Amino acid sequence: MRMILIVLLLMPYVVADTLDPYAEQFNFTYISSTYEMFPKYTNITTAFAQGDALLIESRMAGKDPSVAIPYYKEALKTATIEEQALLFETIATLENNPSWYWPSYLRWKFLNNSFHAEIDKHLMKREYIPYSYEEYQLKQPYFATAKDATLFTLGESSFTITEKDILVSQVDRVTRDWLSSQLQNPDAEQLLTVFSEQYDVEDIGWHEGGRISQYKQAINLTHIPVTGTLVKKINGTWYAPNEQGIFMFDVPLDKVQYPTTRFFREDLALIIDTHGVNMLVEQAIKENATIVMGCCDHIGKIKAALYLNKKGIKVICNTDKYLPLALGQTNTTLGSAPFYEQGDSLRFGRQPIEINLSEKIIVLNATENYGLSYYATPTIYFSQLKKQAVLPLDLVFVTIDDYNQLQKVVNTAEEANATIIAARIYNEDDYRVLSAWLETSEQKRVVLFHSEAYPYGYLLLRKYPQQATFDDIMPIFS
Repeated sequence: MRMILIVLLLMPYVVADTLDPYAEQFNFTYISSTYEMFPKYTNITTAFAQGDALLIESRMAGKDPSVAIPYYKEALKTATIEEQALLFETIATLENNPSWYWPSYLRWKFLNNSFHAEIDKHLMKREYIPYSYEEYQLKQPYFATAKDATLFTLGESSFTITEKDILVSQVDRVTRDWLSSQLQNPDAEQLLTVFSEQYDVEDIGWHEGGRISQYKQAINLTHIPVTGTLVKKINGTWYAPNEQGIFMFDVPLDKVQYPTTRFFREDLALIIDTHGVNMLVEQAIKENATIVMGCCDHIGKIKAALYLNKKGIKVICNTDKYLPLALGQTNTTLGSAPFYEQGDSLRFGRQPIEINLSEKIIVLNATENYGLSYYATPTIYFSQLKKQAVLPLDLVFVTIDDYNQLQKVVNTAEEANATIIAARIYNEDDYRVLSAWLETSEQKRVVLFHSEAYPYGYLLLRKYPQQATFDDIMPIFS
């Protein structure tokens, strides 16, 4: 028998002096200013998303966020039970009125989410909230390489998925992208494939949304974008929890201060636009996920990926800046690995190339800039590999300080007579430069990082399957 929960509109027992008080400490224009993109929302069709659009606009303009509240209350009428819980919490934070935590508490209890329910109970009573914290330690094991090893192989790692798999993903860059003014309900069926770049290439699509769309077209697997991750600030760092409600996985500040985040207290918040594997652990295990897809551009995301692997859950993180921190530890997390249809399944990885240990490797590096720094991923990987393999790899680093400078890497390779480059492909210029270099000899090879998420990286990996591979974190020495 279906149980229907009646929406209770409780009268506030506290008159708030300040609306949305715990949001005042955050810079909601940081990301939009960094990318020089300022959202303007039109054609939004759901009350939930309309409320979020008004919340974003008011916060970024430093104005009263209460204009969003009527839309959240309207959204309650058609929301699922879990959405109702999130909406009641949203209203509680914006009105600074803890009475709204009572109906959200009831809904979390009904959903058997005691972790979230207990937090709401303490919030309702304005009490101290007990919490559990555990530091997840990353290991950096040495590779057991034979003294007479002469080669190493990258790209042999692989796994497959089928229509029986359950894929859990982040919301950001999948069903929503607040930065490029694309808002709908977090669990919307429509997947986004074009984002802040604002163009597509051969209908390939960008980021996680573009890839998941392709997976679903190929094998029609179950996909669940998850939202509503609780994060807590402990000793100056924000953390997301595991499935037991133990806060373990570091969350970077820039994701906490997304303008859609609900701030319960100065050290406790609710993430709606989840971004990163670190925000997906609790829900992935609850949803019986067999595979998780999210960003791996932060150390906390690598910790979460390894944690999920230990639970038997595969992880795909095409955006893989810090995946090298997992070198030698797992073969069930893949970074910028291509995928191919194989009967009724998708095979990820298994696109190997061999590299002689005496070969000179030209490695891309980049200056520390918010967007450009992803071009430093090859340097992070090979520096870490050299350390853990304890081998005298012949690495030549080439640093760029702006986009469209990959020709510097190719020029260095030509001058050194090198036939192996470690690089990243983001745009057409990157693709053109590396493709032209590969065309001159079948002996030339590339290892790509942080590339599969973007159309031109996607294209090159498939155009040169014998010459291009990915950032395999389980290299084979022989």
